[in-house]
Amino acid sequence: MDRPSDWRITLAAYRRGIDNTHVDYALDSRFRARTSETIRKLIREDVASQIRRTKRQLVGAEELAAFREDYQCLFESTAAAGSGKETLDNLILLQLTLIKQLLQSAESRSQTLQKELRSRTEAQERLLLITGLVQRAQHRVLKMLFRQIRTAEEGRLRDLRYSVVGSQWPVTDSILFNPVLLLPDPGAENALTGDYPIAWLEDAGIGDWMVSLESVLSIAFAPYLPEHPTIVDYSTQWYGPVSELDARQDQGDLPGFLAIEILLKRFIPRNELRQGLVTWLDVPTNLTLFLQDALEIGKRSKGRAERIAASWHRPGWTEFRREVVDRLSLGLERAGVTRVLGMLYSLPTLRTQLGAALPLSLVVDYADGRLNKRRLDQRLAELRSGLDTTSVQRGLDRVLTSLKQQERNQIDRLNARCLVDFLTLRRDLKLAYRTYEVLDGIRLRESEDETRLSRANRSLYSFKLRQEEGTGARRIKSHAVLKADVRGSTLITEELRARGLNPASHFSLNFFDPVNALLPEFDAEKLFVEGDAVILALYEYDQAGPGFAVSRACGLARKIIQVVMQQNVVNRRNDLPELELGLGISYSEREPNFLYDEGHRIMISSAINQADRLSSSSGLLRRSGYQPSSPAFRVSMVRDTIGDEREGPGRDLLTFNVNGVKLDEPAYLKLLSELPFDELTRIPLTQADGQLLLASRSTDDGRTHWLLLRRGPIMDWDGYTIGAPEPDGRHYFELVVDEDLIRRARAGASSKGGPSL
Repeated sequence: MDRPSDWRITLAAYRRGIDNTHVDYALDSRFRARTSETIRKLIREDVASQIRRTKRQLVGAEELAAFREDYQCLFESTAAAGSGKETLDNLILLQLTLIKQLLQSAESRSQTLQKELRSRTEAQERLLLITGLVQRAQHRVLKMLFRQIRTAEEGRLRDLRYSVVGSQWPVTDSILFNPVLLLPDPGAENALTGDYPIAWLEDAGIGDWMVSLESVLSIAFAPYLPEHPTIVDYSTQWYGPVSELDARQDQGDLPGFLAIEILLKRFIPRNELRQGLVTWLDVPTNLTLFLQDALEIGKRSKGRAERIAASWHRPGWTEFRREVVDRLSLGLERAGVTRVLGMLYSLPTLRTQLGAALPLSLVVDYADGRLNKRRLDQRLAELRSGLDTTSVQRGLDRVLTSLKQQERNQIDRLNARCLVDFLTLRRDLKLAYRTYEVLDGIRLRESEDETRLSRANRSLYSFKLRQEEGTGARRIKSHAVLKADVRGSTLITEELRARGLNPASHFSLNFFDPVNALLPEFDAEKLFVEGDAVILALYEYDQAGPGFAVSRACGLARKIIQVVMQQNVVNRRNDLPELELGLGISYSEREPNFLYDEGHRIMISSAINQADRLSSSSGLLRRSGYQPSSPAFRVSMVRDTIGDEREGPGRDLLTFNVNGVKLDEPAYLKLLSELPFDELTRIPLTQADGQLLLASRSTDDGRTHWLLLRRGPIMDWDGYTIGAPEPDGRHYFELVVDEDLIRRARAGASSKGGPSL
């Protein structure tokens, strides 16, 4: 079974605003104005269509596309404005502000339209009709806008967020696309039935159906659940007087919060909701798996269900499960639920046949013989559906005849479906409550005075469509690029597939996730990821002091090497091929250019191509069996003296880079300007063939960090042996990552006082 995900969204890390209670935010005024106007038009369009029975289009596809584009651009500009954990926190807060903004804007526009329409009539019946029309329109409009959001979320935003924050994103689809959030008033009569047919039980005349179903489940599974969902006395269990509920800070902004709280008050124990406690019942598919025979799982999930069921084949399992199913069935029968389930789940078919909806109460009353033809006429007239009594009678008779012929396994399936549907609604109500609880803690600052005061106190989180001059956006003045070329991934992928394992999860857990976790530490940004390559950028900004871009890139490169070396230990233990790396670091003192592909920022810089060349390793050298002059060196460069047929400068130069880090000359010179290096002369390796070893050490938070840099001469190579240094006297540059040589360098530096900062 799946374990419920912990609620990972909290406002604890955010600065409190000017009221010392809420988190203050400012949302781009252009976005708010355009979104509000789009919602206004959509709601009016929907209401007009309901009244006139004709479609009146006020919003076209272009306007919806513009909304989607603005939504995406807010995330992109926010991602570009920060780094590390700050970016993650800001993106989460932006997601929350956008949810709250849409809910508030739709509520505000609905209230405005209701007031306008009510001013034209005083008839009470007409006022109730207006409320229903506008609330239905509000619900449909929010659904439409969240469909636009889903399109953005499943497209470039998912890639953007993963490139910035990896797999840490806590706003799951079940939170963002929760149907309960979109309801204007979840506590209104039949408000839940559109998305949750099980809610028609409210209309069945069987008492408090939510308490009944919660009791059936918690009692049947009591030995296998923690204490908190145990049924006590729901009339006194929860919050107490309604006056305590009225203490909500902004219940006027989000009325759904109070409505959901009152709904949950009926059947959820106080500590479960207040503390966010969960059990395996908070994942409805767990109950689906437990009751799989009764539910007759479809082909798409049948394979997984069979695999899981196979692990449950233990002595007595079948008898145990049958006993639990019988207890569930008995509980539902005693609560009066079983007798109406067949009617409830027949409603969609009846609606299709008749062309209009029937309430469950009418079906139940007809089944119980309380509706003769005259009374049925009256009930249908009250519905104003225009349904023909004879047609309705025939449809009801067909349903009841079919239900009388139900066998035991069919009743079991209906019971199982009922319980899983209830758990789905229960989960969504709890998620909506937790979402509202967080949204309740953030507050939009609109007035100029409030915004200025909050910004002066450094407590304002501001989200703009585009960072403009004067808004505090940082301008990049130079940048370094780190390319990691991963080799051997194809062999590991094939081996994992041959063993029936998942290569994607293997590389995520053992390479990409650890690398993602390193990015905030070195203030690096991920530019590009594919199965065998990672490209990272490290920026320096105007008026931000020394950026140490190359120093940070070197520290990050060493960490990446360590990640792969540690993973290779695990691979050897599991008899898997080892990974091999080649890393390159290039530097440009210029500001990079950026293009936008459907709003997604793409960096254009010659440093990317240069880092790609630095990370590569010549196949010709590898096939010849070439090895550097010392095992401590992982990078070499030679001039191929028999490759005269090559044309163009540098075409005769071949690079060997196996688990090493190569720098270009601008990166080497920049590193020398960032840190003070001392030449090491006491290590024999430095005295051969013009090698130059430089060491630097820095202290950070009490920890000493060492960098060892090597400048090596390019040697002639005839395809078999190494000759003298090539005539032009060119060099290449390596960041030494061999731990043994680094220890020797530290010892050598210490013996003469050592380089220090």
